[in-house]
Amino acid sequence: MGSNGDPGYEGVHMEDWTQTLGAGPLLGIAAAAIALILFLVIRFRMHAFLVLIVVSLATALATGIPFDGIVKTMVGGFGGTLGSVALLVGLGAMLGRLVETSGGAQSLADALIRLFGEKRAPLALGVASLIFGFPIFFDAGLIVMLPIIFAVARRMKAPVLVYGLPAAGAFSVMHVFLPPHPGPISASELYSANVGFVLLAGLIVALPTWYLTSYLLGMWMGNRWRLPVPDLLSGGALDEDQPADPPAPAPSSP
Repeated sequence: MGSNGDPGYEGVHMEDWTQTLGAGPLLGIAAAAIALILFLVIRFRMHAFLVLIVVSLATALATGIPFDGIVKTMVGGFGGTLGSVALLVGLGAMLGRLVETSGGAQSLADALIRLFGEKRAPLALGVASLIFGFPIFFDAGLIVMLPIIFAVARRMKAPVLVYGLPAAGAFSVMHVFLPPHPGPISASELYSANVGFVLLAGLIVALPTWYLTSYLLGMWMGNRWRLPVPDLLSGGALDEDQPADPPAPAPSSP
């Protein structure tokens, strides 16, 4: 209800300001909002949720939303999004946590390396990351997979980029394109799209994208810049059969 007691007053008032902005200014405001989010998170390391609130408030002011409607607009937007995606995202996070704590990533990676062979270990680790990245978020999945990547690269005495980029790219495309990750679920809800169709379309886009920009690019970059695994990240062991420190010499007899 508006300030004059007429229930339709607020709707008319909102229509007035929306008609003053065209597609160009609105797209410019949206681009500036995205740039501001990235700047605050990357440069000042502000918490992402706080950044979203601040930038949402600034965007509302820039688009000309009346002061008395900003809070209602923000609460309605956040509430509608969380109400529609929180359940699926929460269940997906729980499933990912179960896989993480049960050692499923290590078992899956080992099984795929045996299946593909050690010569195709980068492909095996990439496929394992694709599967493992379905229920778990990008950052958590990559943190779990990194020790496996370092161990395999060290054992094979190969550049770490050959193994790391296919795995990192796999987690990235799964997080960006496929449910139950927050972005695809939110987009599905926004456009009233069927989640199953979004999943199929996401796979069609994600798999070629991963193969070209992560697997093939990772193989090329790894062979061009041969970066070894630092001792600090591999426990200091040169391989499985050689200890980190040579045995101390036996004391000589007097």
